[in-house]
Amino acid sequence: MNTEMHALYDSLISMLREEIKVFGVLHDSLMHEREVLTKASLDDLYASNAAKENCILKAGMLEEGRSRLMGRIAAAIGLSRRKMTLSALVPYGDKRQQQELNECRSTLRFLLSEIQEKNEDNKIFLDDSLSSVQKSVNFLGQLVYPGATYLKSGRLTGSAFNGRLVSREG
Repeated sequence: MNTEMHALYDSLISMLREEIKVFGVLHDSLMHEREVLTKASLDDLYASNAAKENCILKAGMLEEGRSRLMGRIAAAIGLSRRKMTLSALVPYGDKRQQQELNECRSTLRFLLSEIQEKNEDNKIFLDDSLSSVQKSVNFLGQLVYPGATYLKSGRLTGSAFNGRLVSREG
């Protein structure tokens, strides 16, 4: 392996390590997101969202750089751009680089899987919370604006939620 190729591989490994750091921060942010959501602090929520957006922007920039770097490596070894994956590039590095690339691949794969799972958990939590709030709003709406007490057939409605809020102060 020539020195230029060696340097490209080392740059790729360095870039992957930066991606791992960014995704680690995003992972930690998602791990604490439920706590932020249950606090009901708007400032904490804005700070959490800003941190996640920052991580996503950094990850996007790193991914672009990694893609260009992988393209240069693929071109140098004669690999087509369609087959350009980290696993396809691993065999062309020296032993140390192969080991480090494989470690980076597995760490990134693990982090991305964890991020996806935690994001899904938080989405379910938010969906459930939103559903509870909607049910509460509907219940309060029925108390404030009761429905008709008689059906068109002349029978009483069976809804136990209809009622009226009355103020006894006067």
